[in-house]
Amino acid sequence: MTSVERVSRLHLLIDRCVRRRHAEGEVSSSTEAMEKDLLLSLSQALREIQSWICEIDIDSAAGQGEEPESKDHLHLERLVSDLVGLLGVKNVHVQHLAGNILVEVSESLVESGSQWDDFILLICNCLHLAVIYSFPVPAVPSSTGFEGSNIGSDVLKGEMKKANWCMVSGIFRVLRSILKRLSQEENEELIDVYLESVNSTLAKLPWSRMDTHFTNSHGSGERNSQGHNGTLQSIGNSEKGNVFLGNFIQFLSTVVQQVRFAEDSDTFGTTHSILQKTIELVPDLLRWCQPKLESQSGSCISRYLVHKLLVLMIRLTYQSNIKRTILLSWLQYLQHHYQGFLHHTLTRHKPVQDNCLEGSPFFVSLSDSDVNETHSSHLQRLSVLLFLRCSLTLLYSSRHTDKDCEFDCRKKGMEGMFKWIEQQVPGDTFLDHGTYSKKSVDFSTSLVQLFMHEDDLLFKVLLQLLSVPLDGKELLKGEGRLPQDEEICVRLSTFFNPVILFCIFLSELHYDHQVLLDYLISKDIGASCAEYLLRCLRTVCDYWTLFVEFPLEENLNDSSSKRRRLLLETPDVEQNGKLHSQAFEHAKGCLLSLQNSVVRLHQKKLFPYNPEALLRRLV
Repeated sequence: MTSVERVSRLHLLIDRCVRRRHAEGEVSSSTEAMEKDLLLSLSQALREIQSWICEIDIDSAAGQGEEPESKDHLHLERLVSDLVGLLGVKNVHVQHLAGNILVEVSESLVESGSQWDDFILLICNCLHLAVIYSFPVPAVPSSTGFEGSNIGSDVLKGEMKKANWCMVSGIFRVLRSILKRLSQEENEELIDVYLESVNSTLAKLPWSRMDTHFTNSHGSGERNSQGHNGTLQSIGNSEKGNVFLGNFIQFLSTVVQQVRFAEDSDTFGTTHSILQKTIELVPDLLRWCQPKLESQSGSCISRYLVHKLLVLMIRLTYQSNIKRTILLSWLQYLQHHYQGFLHHTLTRHKPVQDNCLEGSPFFVSLSDSDVNETHSSHLQRLSVLLFLRCSLTLLYSSRHTDKDCEFDCRKKGMEGMFKWIEQQVPGDTFLDHGTYSKKSVDFSTSLVQLFMHEDDLLFKVLLQLLSVPLDGKELLKGEGRLPQDEEICVRLSTFFNPVILFCIFLSELHYDHQVLLDYLISKDIGASCAEYLLRCLRTVCDYWTLFVEFPLEENLNDSSSKRRRLLLETPDVEQNGKLHSQAFEHAKGCLLSLQNSVVRLHQKKLFPYNPEALLRRLV
């Protein structure tokens, strides 16, 4: 069966479902039997298209479609409009199936090598039209004409006239799923096409109109000019509004993450535009979400929105073209709205439950207070990471537009770090060297322990802290110093000393080289771990005396649970919390064992990448 025949057949399947729905009434007002019949029909269509993907390789050599290209495109257009229309119904199961079918249609067209460009353009046109119809401009004279008259065909316009929040939210969810599929296949050519279409659509969407609806405190639920409930304010404070914001932020976060993969391609101009548009949207997103975060504080949806907003901003900070004034505004937002997470004292973090993973079925055995503490710890990690990203970038980055900007950004970054560290470790600890030394180690240990439960965030923060120079006076060479600059620079170089953090990191792993090896071969964090070891070991070599003489306080009752579960604790492990001089021997043994393991795997060609640079550093 050719791709043309598949699209035509699937169109007939979906068309029968949709025509029957229009004939018998909307799903929202239909009987349970009608909903069940529609779900069964959609499930059948989903199974059929999944079976086609398996057959594509077999008949790929067959002749291409015999039907004219215009008729083929019409079938695809009707198929997309029907499925996107189902994303706007009230039945969430129908929405879910329609979205899955669209994703599978994309996968089928990718495998067949035909019509995928047209498909993704149709989806983006549907998004554009759906936003226009869902966010109407009040009292627009008919003589001005329809804003989206030059977008898509009459087939798309006819279906998108019924657009609502659910439909717009569903389209964003489908676009995100398609991008994740493409990224898994590492299909750079199609990712470029995808980003080009998405960039063009994002640039044309009426964002100011959306902002007007979101910020309108006197909106009503009256029916709009299209004859359906579509005003943003009428749904903005409802569950549908929350779902829309969640899906939209999640979509942007996935796009930003993927841009780094496509940055070396020919579409760098496109990816730059997407990043700029996303950065411009962040203040709007924060403003749209803030009332929900305040009115629903502590709820699942508020925690979800905070999580997604923080993830989006963290990913954007890794883009080299972001302005330092943007980072400064985010830093100020964090200090104002998320001060609860930032100012919460870092304490020794224990694993929530030793015998289960967070999110596993056994996790339900925890009390509500334990679950809330776990979620709060996650949001605290994200808040602290974003705070450090913004503050340290403002402090140590040379990318500033002018000297005034440089001084102001560094001044604000310095003030932010001073207040945060003062909150964590009061300044009077400086008066006693012994107390200060212990406090600084305790603070560094608590910071590492906070991130030990999430590997990806752990290496992000460890890599970020490598930007802090060991010589605290290095930052003082500039002009316009503040009175507390010298003190804060000394604190930064002490609390974030990369050699001390590395010693603590190894201690938290109980010097288990197998855990380090797992990190290195991990598909998700292997590159980050290798980069951290390469950069940190170089610093260790430069400050070898500190590494050898560092006295490490070990208390296995308070340390993390990263030790391999298969290894039993040996009876000679000290648990008295005393300082001892064996830390260096443990660290040296761990690194030598890691070196031997990597060498063996590399000789057998089982290591996932070339580790020669790491091996040279370990030597």
